[in-house]
This record gives sequence, structure tokens and C-alpha cells, in this order.
Amino acid sequence: MENLHNQKFISVLQASILFSFSIYAFFFARNIDSIGNSLLLGISIVALLSFSYVEFRSPMLVGATRNVCLFSLLCFSTTVFPIWTNTEPNWSYSAICKCILGLSVVMLFSVKGLNRINTQSFWIIFLFLCVLMILQNSEFYIKENLNCFLFECSTGAWNEKYHTFWLVIFFWPTMYSIRKCFKYKKFLLFSLALIATQSSYSESAKLALIISIIIYFASNYNPRAVWKIIYWGLISYVLFFPFLFQFLNLSSMDWVYDRLYSRFLLFEVASNAIMQNLFIGKGFGSTLSLNIIQFLPEHSSPSNVWLESYETFPGNHPHNLVALVWLEFGLLGAILLTYFINRANKVMIKLVNNSDSAPYIMSIITTATVLFSFSWSIWQTDVILTYIMFFSCLCFLIQTASKTVTINATK
Repeated sequence: MENLHNQKFISVLQASILFSFSIYAFFFARNIDSIGNSLLLGISIVALLSFSYVEFRSPMLVGATRNVCLFSLLCFSTTVFPIWTNTEPNWSYSAICKCILGLSVVMLFSVKGLNRINTQSFWIIFLFLCVLMILQNSEFYIKENLNCFLFECSTGAWNEKYHTFWLVIFFWPTMYSIRKCFKYKKFLLFSLALIATQSSYSESAKLALIISIIIYFASNYNPRAVWKIIYWGLISYVLFFPFLFQFLNLSSMDWVYDRLYSRFLLFEVASNAIMQNLFIGKGFGSTLSLNIIQFLPEHSSPSNVWLESYETFPGNHPHNLVALVWLEFGLLGAILLTYFINRANKVMIKLVNNSDSAPYIMSIITTATVLFSFSWSIWQTDVILTYIMFFSCLCFLIQTASKTVTINATK
């Protein structure tokens, strides 16, 4: 009885964090950083309430703690060793603190078990977010109307992208939580997700949802083969990213879709900058002020003139997480990233043929990979919050896997 009570308490805390973050993602993300900082502090305190119920020696938590410590150590190293000359120390220390706070949230979602509270809260929150997005994009102007009262909501293009990113990430744990419900509920949420995503400005989110749905159906047919493709694809992508754009000269392909071409151009600029500090990178936060003029492609095209008007990356980052890791941490960062992927692989090998959550896990990883490949950074509060919530959802899916599977990624 006590265990059941504890599980319900933890489920209520999880639901409160998901709801709070969904509200933030829709109304306030990228408005004022202080709102994101307050939310991060608040959900961390809520997560701390569960510590007496969490098994701290769980392999999942040990792995998450180790990964946060390794990343924090690398960030800190770029601030104290003189070989990194362009580090922004304030950004580095801020990111380390936020990662440590976020670890408590990931711990909360690493508690094993799926119950009725999870099932109900997940789909209700997801439904609420879908309806808000559809109404906002159908010219009901919810946020603009609230601005006339007491609120100061974010209404820019980035905010719309941001809550769409969260929608397509949260889609997969929601679908997993209702997998045994009536088909009409699954069809309703699936349809609303498609409508909400299609009505948004974010083409990265649309692409992520489409590819992840394909991965979901393919992994139901042959999960082991699909996971091998994802794993080796991720490893190759991380290790060979800068060299790919050095040799393929994709920025000369100005006949492709405009937005895709603009990303290719940014990635080639990033690749040129990476080659200048290939092994150690330029230091955490260095892309904020990196002058990109010297790294523009030598060939001139009418399609890349727009970039010549920028001194730094648009948005102060290359719109690709792997490129950012290479730029700021070099080969050291890429090796650390492949280490994280390899640890995930050891978990997935145990799950892939023995758990009904495996297709959902592969789908959410695919979603995140697409999003992080076209529009993401490391250091902003709203971005770090999304990383925290993504890893929380991922841990939730792994820990609610079939009870016949024993996960021991730290063995």
C-alpha cells in the first residue's frame, strides 16, 4: 500500500512538471530568461521532493549523473586552461549549474512504473497543448489577447518553433502511455498532433514527426535492424560531420529548397571554422561572438549573399548541435558525444527485442536528432530546459519498459 502511495505521489509530481513546462513552452519561452530560470529552479525543487522515493543506485541514475559530471568537467576545463582562448566563462558556469539542477528532474522521471495517473495526465496535457497550438495558429491569437491583461507572452517565430519542438518530443511518451487505450483516443491524439504540427511555422518539427513515425512503424517490424541503423548513423554523423561538409561542397547546391540550402550553407561555414581548432575547439560559448566572415565559402552564389551581411552566426549558433559541439569542444567533444551514444546503445540492446517501449524510444531519439540537427544551441535557458525534458521523457520510456527486461547499463 505504501509503495502504491509513493508511486502515485511521484506520478503527480511528474504531471505537475510536464504541465508547467508545457505552459512555459507555449506562452513564455524565449521571452525573458528569468522566467526560464525560475521554472528550472521550481521544477528542480519539486523533483527534490521525490528524493526519499528514488533508488539512487539505479543504473539509470548512475549513468545520468556520470554523463552530467563528464559534460560539466569539459565545460569547466574550457574556462581554466589557457588552450581555450575564446571561452565565455559566465555561460559555462551557468550551463553547469543548470545541468546539475536538471539532473534532479531526470532522476524523478527515472522512477520505474506507469500507472493510471501517468496515462491520464500525459494525454490530457498533450491534448491541451495541441488545442492551444491549433487555436493560436488559426488566428484566435490567444497569446496576443492575454497580453492585453496581466501577461507578457512570447509571440515571435522562435516561440512558435519552440513549443512545436516540445509537442513532437512529448508526442512519443504520450502515445506510449495510451498504447492500451481505445483506438479512438489514439487516433484523436495522433490526428491533433499532425494538425498542430502542420499549422506551425517549424519545418524542422514537421520533418522530425514524419521521420519518427516512419521509424516507429519500421521498428515494430524489425526493431533490431532499425536500431542498428540509428546507432551507426548517429556515430558516423557525430564523428564525420565536419569532414562531410568539407568534401561534399553542399553549399553550392543552391537549387535545393531555400531553407534546407541555408542550413547547408551554415553547416559549411561551421565546418570551415571547426578545421581551425579541430582537436580542442574554441571553448564553451565561443560561437556567441565567432566572426564567420572569414569562413564563408570561396564560391559566390546569389543564394548565399544574405549570410555575408552577418558578422556572427544568425542567432549566434550554427543551428546544429553536432556542429556546435565540434566548434566549442573539438574532437574531445565529439568523442564525449559518441561515448554517450554508446552508453545508450548498451541499454537499447537489452530493450530492443524484449520491450514494447523500444519503438517509442527509437522514435523519440529520431525526433530529437532531427530537431537538434537543424535548429539548436547549448547555452540558453530555454534550450537547456528542453534537453532536460527530452532526457526526462527518454528515461521515463526506458524505465517503464517491460518488467522482464533487466537494465544494467553500468555493468
